[in-house]
Amino acid sequence: MTGTWSSRARLIAIALGAFVLRVFPFFGPDGANGYRVDYDEGVYFSAASYLLEGVLPWRDYVFVHPPGLLLFVAATSAWTHSFLGVAGAFALARWLAAIIGVINTVLVVRIVSRWGVPWAGCVAGAFYATYSEVVQVERGAFLEPLLNLVCLALVLSLAPQGERVRERGTPIALTAVLSGLAIAIKLWAVIWVVGALWALQSFAARRELLRFILITAATSAILILPFALQAPGPFLTQVGLFHTWRPPDGTISRLDRLTQITSVRHLASPLMASLAVALITWRRKWDPLARVTVTAWVLTLVAFFASAAWWNQYNAHLIASEALVAGSLFALVGPRLRWAVLAAALVSIVMSVSHTIRRSQPTNDGHLALAHSTLRDSKDCIFTFEPGWSLVASRLPPRETGPLIDSYAQQLLASLEGGRRFATSAEAFTANPTIPAGLASCRYVIAGERGGRQLSFEQLGLTHQRTEREGLDLWQRVTLASPP
Repeated sequence: MTGTWSSRARLIAIALGAFVLRVFPFFGPDGANGYRVDYDEGVYFSAASYLLEGVLPWRDYVFVHPPGLLLFVAATSAWTHSFLGVAGAFALARWLAAIIGVINTVLVVRIVSRWGVPWAGCVAGAFYATYSEVVQVERGAFLEPLLNLVCLALVLSLAPQGERVRERGTPIALTAVLSGLAIAIKLWAVIWVVGALWALQSFAARRELLRFILITAATSAILILPFALQAPGPFLTQVGLFHTWRPPDGTISRLDRLTQITSVRHLASPLMASLAVALITWRRKWDPLARVTVTAWVLTLVAFFASAAWWNQYNAHLIASEALVAGSLFALVGPRLRWAVLAAALVSIVMSVSHTIRRSQPTNDGHLALAHSTLRDSKDCIFTFEPGWSLVASRLPPRETGPLIDSYAQQLLASLEGGRRFATSAEAFTANPTIPAGLASCRYVIAGERGGRQLSFEQLGLTHQRTEREGLDLWQRVTLASPP
């Protein structure tokens, strides 16, 4: 009884810590929307909101991922904009992301505890709970919170090991459905499916493996095909080919990517994971749980270094597998060495908490300018290159522009037409200075820093004049003529 209460107390403490670390920036005067808004969450929430109005990805606007996240956001938060307003629904999505982050932390604890060292799960959960990149994305409508949730649930469905698996059987259908859901969120999830297949291969019959593959494919198809068949060509181009054609962007240097992955702010988890993989390989302890987690971690790293575009925000998905593999180390070393590893882990966790809190301080409240401006309630077309700025002002990106939801991807795709390829995204934007269709008819354009990178102000100046209003760098239409 004492051990059970102790385990529960540790789990509650870690879950509560994870929640507080994610939501404390939401308690400013502007609530959850007072925290800085990222471009990606603005794109995803806007797209989910338009989905409810029958405006579909690929057919009606550029979208470079499967629709899984859009369906989730539409069903859990975006639909409430009819009575909460767009800004209120957006704030709700941010709170829900934080709750998902807590669930993810608990799943990490439960999975790693299956390796037989209960408090090892708490250390792994603490790695996840305090990892700065995942804390940052588990404050908004990003891909990673939901993707991590489904992938961790997938691993948990495979967690029973050894003879217990053979005696009780494994819920192949559940694992397959979760695999299909993960792919419908982001194609990178196929990495976890490969790991799951290897895990199943250790105890499942060939017929069960085939069943797993078929259910996985069917689940993905049910979620993706109703939208993809509306525009098969754009779907293949945007969800598939775009990621192979796109020019390098973000952190381009592979050495710099490695520096971010092994940063001192969260150094213990990659080091412990690396040592765990070495020991698992040396001792050949490839149980089902080790197979799926190590495969996911190693292949995610390979994908990170192979990808043309990479930002350290991607680490928010890496930690889902890294925390699991790192936690397994406690089951692979002797009791004496465990204490040394634990001490190093605790030091790293304290450093991670400190860094995460520092990064959570408001550094740019520019997104609030439109929300507090008299333009907020204007009926005119107002387009901002940061879609989240419109959401905080309780406006969706204007229909007059298409709608133009992901200007970054749409402009890059336009630059890549005809087989053109570029060394960097900046070069691609410069090579295609034409402003997106529909922008010329919009009365106000708020370019911001992103617009400055993606736009030719010379072209925008053909239809709009630059001015400043209530702290906004504003371009106001002066002519209805379309740009050449």
